Amino acid sequence: MVVKANPDYSESAFNLTNSAELSEMLNQRRYMEVRIVGARTMAGLPAMEQDLAALDNKIKQLIDTLGSFQDVETGRYAVKQRRQSIIYSPAKIREYLPAKYAEAVIDEHVNEKVLTSLIKGGQISDEIVPQLSADTRETYAYIIQTGGLK
Repeated sequence: MVVKANPDYSESAFNLTNSAELSEMLNQRRYMEVRIVGARTMAGLPAMEQDLAALDNKIKQLIDTLGSFQDVETGRYAVKQRRQSIIYSPAKIREYLPAKYAEAVIDEHVNEKVLTSLIKGGQISDEIVPQLSADTRETYAYIIQTGGLK
């Protein structure tokens, strides 16, 4: 079994102080998580959730075979719903709309995921990366983990 190392947030954590008070609260949270997992197991919830998922799969198969079902009065539904999304072509927008409208609706953007992959893969040198960014945006996310339980 491969054990995944815990992440180190030293570089990105804001105001990293490792206070004893927060450490104690994380211990309390871990204790609560263990109790919740125990209660779920004792109540048989994991098995019930698996049974429900299996039943949902059977219902989906029946919908495909027999068609959809709805009872609006009781609020019971087994429906395979059709959803359509219109995908507009930038080339066709440019072809059929006046230039001022085409410019207004077509967004040009950088695919950050691909760019990051290229940087990490070494295809783009670290020296050029600062020249590529126009702005830096700072946001915050809270990461609360006690480790181990899922």
